[in-house]
Amino acid sequence: MADQTTQLLTAIRAVQEQHEEFKAGFWQFAITNLTSEIPAEIITKFKTLKMTHSEMEILSELTNFDHNLIPYKVLQERVLFSQGMFSRYINRLDKAELITKIKQANNKKEVLLSITETGKYVAKLHADMHRLEREHNENALTSFSPAEIQTTIKVLHSLTNNPMH
Repeated sequence: MADQTTQLLTAIRAVQEQHEEFKAGFWQFAITNLTSEIPAEIITKFKTLKMTHSEMEILSELTNFDHNLIPYKVLQERVLFSQGMFSRYINRLDKAELITKIKQANNKKEVLLSITETGKYVAKLHADMHRLEREHNENALTSFSPAEIQTTIKVLHSLTNNPMH
């Protein structure tokens, strides 16, 4: 049993590492392979950016709203970053002109965020990244039966639902 546990944990770590490598290398991959529908001047701007997955996640979240001006605090509540990290990401996205920060005339503390057209293209690439990742994973699972996949899900849930004390 110990050997199987070691094999399982090694496989889980390998999947995690592959996922992190995919996220880290995605920006360059996206510029090279997923920009055919994006205007050339936007692609030129992309080449100067070094986007993190977290920043792309914030931009994608901004596109999920029905309106264009989103209160800073509302967006912060929808992402899983510390307040300090979120603030750094927002300042970096603003400096890169992927979002715009707008202060209210009647309330200097409230900041509204708006995604720029360039930011929307980055968010689209982020969505494309997750689509490609999902397709890759689905293709990798085609050789397994639904029962085998369900057993794997049970095993993984068992590992996550029984934390070490």
